[in-house]
Amino acid sequence: MFSKSVVYAFLAVWLYAFSNVIIETKLAKYTTMALLLYWYFTLAPLAVAGLGYMYLTGQKVAMPSGGAAGMAILAAVVFFFADYFYIGAYTSGGSLLAVTTLVVLFPAIAQLIKFVWVGGSPNYYHIFGYVLAALAVVLISKGSAVVAK
Repeated sequence: MFSKSVVYAFLAVWLYAFSNVIIETKLAKYTTMALLLYWYFTLAPLAVAGLGYMYLTGQKVAMPSGGAAGMAILAAVVFFFADYFYIGAYTSGGSLLAVTTLVVLFPAIAQLIKFVWVGGSPNYYHIFGYVLAALAVVLISKGSAVVAK
């Protein structure tokens, strides 16, 4: 019924949403770098264990090499800074609604970066989508301000 990629994306959204609630309600008072250190020390053994499980069960493991390894390292550096700024939005006083509302812009920004990276230009659907994404952020922010009063 649903493809594996759709199920994975759906589960990821729920898990990211849950982690955002944890960050806002329980962890926002801590230093961003301290939180990142806890997460990365937790993530590394989980990744090693997952990779070990794949090897033990005979699953195909494709590790990046050459230029792809460089791109994987670049993505890791980008993830680090993205994590820093994202968590920093909470630890500097941002609210769940304010921070996650901006995530609505993620697909639009990703598509623009892809156009710059690989070439091409947006079509009318893309442009209309960008406008709708920006409008969604404005409307959610306005709605939150009304509820907060």
